[in-house]
Amino acid sequence: MPINVKSAAVGTALVASLAIAQQASADIVISEVDPSGSGNSYAADWFELTNTGTSAVSIAGWKMDDNSNSFSKAVALHGVNSIAAGQSVVFLEDTSDTDANIDAAFIAAWFGGKPPASLTLGAYGGSGVGLSQSGDSVNIFNASGQVVTRVDFGAASATATFDNAAGLNNVTLTQLSQVGVNGAFTSIDGEVGSPGSIRAAPVPLPAAAWLLLSGLGALGVMRKRKTGTAAT
Repeated sequence: MPINVKSAAVGTALVASLAIAQQASADIVISEVDPSGSGNSYAADWFELTNTGTSAVSIAGWKMDDNSNSFSKAVALHGVNSIAAGQSVVFLEDTSDTDANIDAAFIAAWFGGKPPASLTLGAYGGSGVGLSQSGDSVNIFNASGQVVTRVDFGAASATATFDNAAGLNNVTLTQLSQVGVNGAFTSIDGEVGSPGSIRAAPVPLPAAAWLLLSGLGALGVMRKRKTGTAAT
């Protein structure tokens, strides 16, 4: 049966594109968690997502949940549509007040009212997603309900966030932020953390990209062979 080179090329490109998209989502990690934020002046727990990849990742339709680990109980991430390569975004729980008020109080507590230009804040909120200081989880789901990344944590410190600059996934966090490590500093409230400042090094070209290149190369060989056969 003759090979439809055009259809094969489209199919290969589609598979590779899907693989690249999946790899891009996998580049998102939970790099910091603060379940004690609700007890401070800005009154909001928060976590940070970092894109460790080399291209922006759309987070449209993404959700978060705590230790019920359920997409059906998850709440939407909002205020941010994508995360650029190397960017860290802080998501604040906004069930206690408006986003504008919580953002202003957070910036006052952590940056004295003068945030760095790179700081990006998003939000989440809803019933049952408060992060417990006695231990809890953060689950991040994509729009299809698949878990992108998740972490657990035990009893929290009132004076330090959980530092996951290493980008570990599906683990129990135990490392607390320390001043001078991974950009951590002490806030006006006396918390040690590094909101928005963890920057992970870009990863090498995803394997999916090599799949795309290899597939197109193979198609080129088939096209050449088919052309040669037709000429004889």
